[in-house]
Amino acid sequence: MIVVVNTSPLIALDRIDHLNVLSQLFGDVTRPRSVLDELMAGKHIYGGSQSIFHADWIKTLDDPPEMILRKELGAGETAVIALALRLKADLVILDDLSARNVAVELGLNVTGTLGVLLAAHRKGFLQDINQALFALKDAGFRISDAAINSMLSDV
Repeated sequence: MIVVVNTSPLIALDRIDHLNVLSQLFGDVTRPRSVLDELMAGKHIYGGSQSIFHADWIKTLDDPPEMILRKELGAGETAVIALALRLKADLVILDDLSARNVAVELGLNVTGTLGVLLAAHRKGFLQDINQALFALKDAGFRISDAAINSMLSDV
């Protein structure tokens, strides 16, 4: 399975100590060089464990040369979508709504941080999804109580 991941899901999962669910769910995941650059540039702002930079199951590939930036998307989102198209990825993990909409328009299968947590819970890799969702909120991830309640009612 080919999975391409963007910056914000990596940061969010790392902040709540659940980065490993990506490996548990998908084995290896791929990020474009632009995502690693964003992580490195923001390291002083949001920190990050060494795993977010050096986990052997997170593969970093060069940004595709055919990348065309869209004004509503950042370099990381653009690179994720372009790389996913190039690799014929099975799944793209994006949180930004504009990027998700573009990815869906291009025929990509998309999920976000919340979808990853839900999948991890359903597969038994995450026992307390309630705690994980509120930890995300406490860590500064923008998620409404309504979204949390909706997810919890689906579990």
